[in-house]
Amino acid sequence: MSNQTDTNISAPNTDTSAGSSSAYRYLLLAALFMLVGISFLIYLGRERHSFAGKQIPELDLKPLLNAPRAASDVVANSNYKLVHFWGTWCPPCVQEYPDIIKLQRKYAEDPRVAIVSISCGSKNPESLDELEFDTKIFVQGVGGDLPIYCDPAMYSRIQIANVIGRDGFAYPTTLLLDKQMKIVDAWIGSTGPDELDQAISKVLAKKP
Repeated sequence: MSNQTDTNISAPNTDTSAGSSSAYRYLLLAALFMLVGISFLIYLGRERHSFAGKQIPELDLKPLLNAPRAASDVVANSNYKLVHFWGTWCPPCVQEYPDIIKLQRKYAEDPRVAIVSISCGSKNPESLDELEFDTKIFVQGVGGDLPIYCDPAMYSRIQIANVIGRDGFAYPTTLLLDKQMKIVDAWIGSTGPDELDQAISKVLAKKP
């Protein structure tokens, strides 16, 4: 009788110990992931800073949708250009794209700034017909009707990856370039609310 009572009493104690151990492991793992995340953000900040001042070669961009002007003309006539590489298949790109539309509309009549949107496919080589179709369906869904370009043969992305010293190309990637096509700022991955607009406002506020 007593053994049965002891067993019944000891069972909850064993479970509590296991639960405490499990909770401790969970907290330890959460702290580890948080530390890794913070370290990664610090690394990205340093990486962004290291890009500043690097020269970007001429970009080989072609009109894809709603783009009556050549990208080279748009880029050449602006003091600053925000060059944004994205894809309809990329969840962070899709989440961020409404902010790009807002920027395009805000600076549409400002000759100092060009917002250059480059839609990219998920396959290599890319099918331009497929890229145009997917991009058109997506922008219709989000209410976009502004110029979008493409990067045939990935030439521009390869050049940028070589300049910033990356083995591959991440999406989205956004570069803020000056008149001489030097990097003012860069974002590898999605950005926070109004982060890009704040960066543009900051450079426009500088005295010539």
